[in-house]
Amino acid sequence: MTIIVQKFGGTSLTTAEKRNLAAIQVEKAVKSGKKVVAVVSAMGRHGDPYATDSLLSLIDSPDSMPDQHQALLLSCGETISAAVFSSVLHEIGLKASVITGREAGIHTDRVLNASITKVNPEPILKEFASSQVVVLTGFQGMSPFGEVSTLGRGGSDATACAIAAALDAEACQLFTDVEGIMSGDPSVIYNTSIVDRISYDEACHIAYQGAKVIHPKAIEWARSNKVPLWTGALDGESGTWITERHQNGGPIQSVTAVNHLVQVIVNSQDCDRVFTRVAQAEISIDLISIQPNEVKFTVDKADAFKLKEILLRAGFPYTFKENVSKIALIGERMAGKPGITSSIVSLLTKHDIKIWQTADSHMTFWILTDQHSSAAAQQLLHYFFIESGAEDLSNA
Repeated sequence: MTIIVQKFGGTSLTTAEKRNLAAIQVEKAVKSGKKVVAVVSAMGRHGDPYATDSLLSLIDSPDSMPDQHQALLLSCGETISAAVFSSVLHEIGLKASVITGREAGIHTDRVLNASITKVNPEPILKEFASSQVVVLTGFQGMSPFGEVSTLGRGGSDATACAIAAALDAEACQLFTDVEGIMSGDPSVIYNTSIVDRISYDEACHIAYQGAKVIHPKAIEWARSNKVPLWTGALDGESGTWITERHQNGGPIQSVTAVNHLVQVIVNSQDCDRVFTRVAQAEISIDLISIQPNEVKFTVDKADAFKLKEILLRAGFPYTFKENVSKIALIGERMAGKPGITSSIVSLLTKHDIKIWQTADSHMTFWILTDQHSSAAAQQLLHYFFIESGAEDLSNA
């Protein structure tokens, strides 16, 4: 038995027309001899009746609700979506059954914002005895005490990849409202293109560095179990394959950015005490640079006020540089390429773009710059390294 997992995001199910397009993708797979697990998200986005955020807005003080009750409420959107989509499949003559995450044996570590710990494939395999398609509610699971649980953001992606791994599926397809993983943000960069094939590691880095096509936890599930992963538009004509190997080409696959950051410079030789105070406040920091008399790092703008209070109480002299942007250049073939730092610095300084800080790993190079310069910097870097296919990095 050959199994394929297809996940349909909320924006892919908002209208009858889109649900019919999704059903066509399922039908194609069935006609090719495959059994299909169709993982569905809640229909729509915030403002739509059954979207997760809309359900949560029905409660004046959701934080006062018991976690079990809140999870039950949040899970309704996917349950409704599964029932509606299964009816569409029945209308086109497919034998489809519906199963919730809890019924499917998706075990999680807690009730809210849960992570998947293991998956029992048997419930879905039993459904295939009488069904061509199993419609599975995404975003849901079962807590250690058997209660309905809900996953964090990107939970339906994680559901699909975890189920694909447990069933040893041929592939996992994630249908969305975008054409695949892009070489940059199309709203910022002209002439972006779809990356046809990318490695798990590159896709993870792109997801963590600001692109929101796939949740990184989902990619990690696929990578750990070597499940071929595809993401693309509902028509299935364009998309990106994520596997163990990347496509040939230049050293950089994608340019991404995260805005609304604050660079923090703490003038202190006691970096251990600085990091201890920040960790105790559960503030996430990034781009860390330690020097003899100062520590530099970035925080999200939302955490800046809280961090100021902590530093003031601790008596640490500090400087905040607000409205900064972290740009990331990502590509496995960048590792070991001589002259890349020189090329990037030369390119940006020639165009009067200030660089406040840099960092690098084996496949990512980060640049911290002013937010108002970020779009221009992304455009320059994308043009030189991706559009022009530059290989001679020393001649930027």
